[in-house]
Amino acid sequence: MNEAELQELPGDRLRVRVAGKEFVIDAACTHRKGRLVHGFVNSRTLRITCPLHRTGFDLATGCPVAGPAADALTVHRAGVLGQFYEPEQVWLPASEQLLDWDDGFHDLMLGDRLRMDAYRAAITEAVRPGDTVLDLGTGTGILAQWALEAGAARVYGIDLNEKVLDTAAQRLRDAGFGDRFRPLAGHSFDLRLPEPADIVISEILGNLADNENCVAILDDARRRFLRPGGAMLPRTVESYLVPVAAESAHAQLRDGAPQDSGGRAAFAAMLRARGARDAFDLYYDTVIPASTRLTAPRLLRRYGFQDADGVREQDTQYACELVYTVQRDGLFTGFQGYFVATLSDTVALDISGDDIADDGVEGGDAEGGDGRTRTTSDSWKHAYVPVREAVPVRRGDRIAVTFSRRHLRDTAAGTFGQVYRWKGEVVSGDLTIARFDHTTRP
Repeated sequence: MNEAELQELPGDRLRVRVAGKEFVIDAACTHRKGRLVHGFVNSRTLRITCPLHRTGFDLATGCPVAGPAADALTVHRAGVLGQFYEPEQVWLPASEQLLDWDDGFHDLMLGDRLRMDAYRAAITEAVRPGDTVLDLGTGTGILAQWALEAGAARVYGIDLNEKVLDTAAQRLRDAGFGDRFRPLAGHSFDLRLPEPADIVISEILGNLADNENCVAILDDARRRFLRPGGAMLPRTVESYLVPVAAESAHAQLRDGAPQDSGGRAAFAAMLRARGARDAFDLYYDTVIPASTRLTAPRLLRRYGFQDADGVREQDTQYACELVYTVQRDGLFTGFQGYFVATLSDTVALDISGDDIADDGVEGGDAEGGDGRTRTTSDSWKHAYVPVREAVPVRRGDRIAVTFSRRHLRDTAAGTFGQVYRWKGEVVSGDLTIARFDHTTRP
């Protein structure tokens, strides 16, 4: 039985969805141009067989594995379902589910070109031969591998998930670094290193910067693990917030459910379990086009991880007041949030980009049609912080918001729990025309 979903796309391409993965390949067999949309897909081996002369191709590489064809198919895109998305498409916040991240989400991160290119460049620049490195939140071990390739003498990899830590250890054994990688399972707060680290590398950033509790975790790591004069990567992180007219995203929350929520009934059950009034008491992962912005972004928070005075654990709780003057007429539906991180001397990571390429393939390629490297983050996306009632606004109106965070300690979320609240008003002239007040937990 062919359990795959096959769809021909413009540009003589074929989209294949099977076993939780998605591939975009040439639509015609390289032997005699048989139409692969009529072929058979093996969901176990991830191979597609041409219906004409039975040539089989590996979906991930395009290489022929059986039959008369000698030439490979072009694989235009490959990854897990969820990497292919549209502007304003709403997804549940990954940072609120990080203890449940599976192999699929780790695959999504590994396929995020913006994320991976920035971290690889920064690690190559920052790590010196002979360094002792701590990879905090090592995941599948790719950052540790890059540190070892840069000459690190040892890398200690900390992760909560023992299964994924085993994957990291195997990756580094396969790469020839098994004797220099030291996996450590557990919360970093509960662990000790046998020696100080010359550099602490971490990727525990959410799209609002602090929604994976990086502030407390990295403050603790700098104080307990880093040698005097050592380096933190990232060095600084800034988060931004801007009012938007994201009408499509707002409509999905009002009339439907996020893409990965399992449908309306499952989404409603999840909200009830959180104690939320409705879908507007949560933020979401959404790529929001810059064209929807009603004014310029404002700095929400700045964290200096390198400087002992630049970040403290008490910064996990705050209330930040921001006032925006609307610069164009539109429908105010909430806020876009994102971060910009300085990783090393010359490398920055800015997730504000919105250039989801459209070259005939849903979601586009890693590079846009004009050859530019995409600036959209597939795994982080932006944070969409909605308001329940959309408000028509005009140029010159003011939007005031108090955005606050408090850290949850004694909950099932443990080290990573937090509550965000966004409360404010919309003012036209001297008249308050709307108020809003939302919180992610009561």
